[in-house]
Amino acid sequence: MAEQARPQDESSARGAPHEATNLFRQLLDESEQYTEFMGDALRINDTDFKAMGALMENGAMTAGELAKAIGVSPGAATSVIDRLVAVGHATREQNPSDRRGILVVPNPHSVESAWGHLAPIIATSEGTIRSMSADEQSAVLTYLHAMRDAFTQARAQS
Repeated sequence: MAEQARPQDESSARGAPHEATNLFRQLLDESEQYTEFMGDALRINDTDFKAMGALMENGAMTAGELAKAIGVSPGAATSVIDRLVAVGHATREQNPSDRRGILVVPNPHSVESAWGHLAPIIATSEGTIRSMSADEQSAVLTYLHAMRDAFTQARAQS
């Protein structure tokens, strides 16, 4: 038996993006605006915010580890660390496993403040995905994996 062609929805027939594509673009825009909001709230720039995220996720890190985590040179990481220390979001402490080394340690109050902003978003994300059926979760994951891979491939081809 021949497979029937799937009907195109109205938006794809005229070349307009699918609603999911539009929502994904809006999500990216909102994420960018939220990053700016968080940077303003923490009094740091985008790179420093990325560094704070790495420190929140990993805890104390060496400067080299932090540089690698946020994709900057060691010299640039030193400037990021200087700025985080200057505004009180991190401290430099002696590395107990390398007496010549230094660890960048996130300030617990800064971490708590950042989590206070992020927790409601994470809770909404977790609650929404967990309220879906297994098939719905699978569809969301398929779409998100495809989008992540598209970004990864586009970056690799540049």
